[in-house]
Amino acid sequence: MLSILGLEIPSEVPILDMELTPNVVVSLPNNTRSTADVPASAPVDGLYLRYKWYRVEGNKNATRCHLHPSEQATLQCNYCAQRQSLIAKSYHCSSKCFKDAWPFHKTAHEESKKSGIQDDVIKNNNNHGATGKETTLREVGHCRTYMPTPEDLDCVLKLEVSVVSAKTGTILGSRIVSTANRVVRYPTPFPRYLIAISGLHDAMRQPGNFTVLSYNILSDTSATSDRFSYCPPWARTWTYRRTNLLMEIFRYGADVVCLQEVQEGHLEDFLAPGLDKFGYDVQYKRRTNEVLSGRASTIDGCATFFKRDRFSFVRKYDIEFNKCAQALVEASVPDNQKALASERLIKDNIGLIVVLEPKFSIQQPAGPSAKHPLICVANTCIDIPEEMKDVMLWQVHTLLKGIARVAVSDKNMPMIMCGDFNMVPGSAAHSLVVMGSIHPQHPDLTVDPFGILQPQSQLVHDLPLVSAYSALSRLPIGPGWDKYRRSIHRDTNEPVFTICTKDFTGCHDYIFYTGNNLRVESLLELMDEMVVRKNTALPSTQWSSSHIAILAQFRCVL
Repeated sequence: MLSILGLEIPSEVPILDMELTPNVVVSLPNNTRSTADVPASAPVDGLYLRYKWYRVEGNKNATRCHLHPSEQATLQCNYCAQRQSLIAKSYHCSSKCFKDAWPFHKTAHEESKKSGIQDDVIKNNNNHGATGKETTLREVGHCRTYMPTPEDLDCVLKLEVSVVSAKTGTILGSRIVSTANRVVRYPTPFPRYLIAISGLHDAMRQPGNFTVLSYNILSDTSATSDRFSYCPPWARTWTYRRTNLLMEIFRYGADVVCLQEVQEGHLEDFLAPGLDKFGYDVQYKRRTNEVLSGRASTIDGCATFFKRDRFSFVRKYDIEFNKCAQALVEASVPDNQKALASERLIKDNIGLIVVLEPKFSIQQPAGPSAKHPLICVANTCIDIPEEMKDVMLWQVHTLLKGIARVAVSDKNMPMIMCGDFNMVPGSAAHSLVVMGSIHPQHPDLTVDPFGILQPQSQLVHDLPLVSAYSALSRLPIGPGWDKYRRSIHRDTNEPVFTICTKDFTGCHDYIFYTGNNLRVESLLELMDEMVVRKNTALPSTQWSSSHIAILAQFRCVL
């Protein structure tokens, strides 16, 4: 007998332009379980499944939470309610929602505060706008999948699945489930534009220019409710985020795309096929699985995509920091400390180095001849706790040594190193990259419990690396440029932030390049923190990662 054992609609809110497909688990006559459809045209043992989608009408006027628009508001900030300019931000779906938003919500209070008004009073709003009741079920679909329509906005959808006799049409059993959340309009992120560093947009259009994007897309296993409780559950799901991310990457149109935290299963099932349609090939390196647990497909790694009409793949090199760590421990750590040192050093991080050959000509400044120099692109995600400064510095130095070995065969090879380094500007690791060495009195060097940084005189490199976003400091001074200059730190010339969560805002992502043979022509504008904080933090319904994408346009100057 075919019977329904389980029925689940994806947990994300049904969004306009996003198709809903339920996960229907059925028991087949041979006692096996399956999620395959059983249509009337192909019944099993004389039985098939029938689907009916309903729109619940009658409660469209309920006030919605301004952070979680799929949820009904139950709390209202009393201070905001008394000000027309803030009333839209006054509604929250729960006390936890308000608590998560408070560090940013109070900023709005401070900007508009007037004497004699308390700014931290919340009044219960459980009944606000909840006068309507779910009284009407209107049938809107009868297929396994359903695409929400504009009429479904702010309504709840329900699905009824029935087991029907193919011979008599009799319903032998049925189940009804609700999406629980309301249909909301697909959020549209505001555009980000390229900034011409020279101030001349004609320079950006030169045929020899190419663009490189770096983006930590936040793996599904990391997008947890514990870390990002302020982001609506439906906006954290991979089903929702993957479409948002793919469209964002497509909008930038970069020639080379370096992604971090790419799960192997997501690469094979969605990202690689999706970007293949836009003309990209890919090289991938999964993180080693000595610390992480779970199925191989859930382990993330680094993926470097490149447009096949712009570049040809030449070769790649993998850097597994675990193997390097094991060799270091074996060679230089005393026997009684080897186990502890290995535990500290082994973090499963990797680096991916890809050598590409441009298919476009690079004009030489000394004459009319043109050539196709090889270009090296390194991609990494160094995921290490902030307090382990020794491990972070050692891994960055190891990556630099790996890149330097690639450059041995061609001293003039343009090189780009990008990714999520988890290092902040001014740290020892950052200083090593951009300065080539570290001041011996740098405080980060005091953290070295197993002597892995010894001798410190060897913490050097001779690659002429420059941070791409430091070019913003060269923009002209004036009203039209000040907002771009304010997006970088005055002391370090690095972005004010590339990651913005409830608990941390700062710069972790970088694009470095060899300044002797590459020049930055333009940069993707950075995001304003106040705009990001409008929805508490990242990720949000508009932006699907806790990091922002960074992009630089380069020109070879060989």
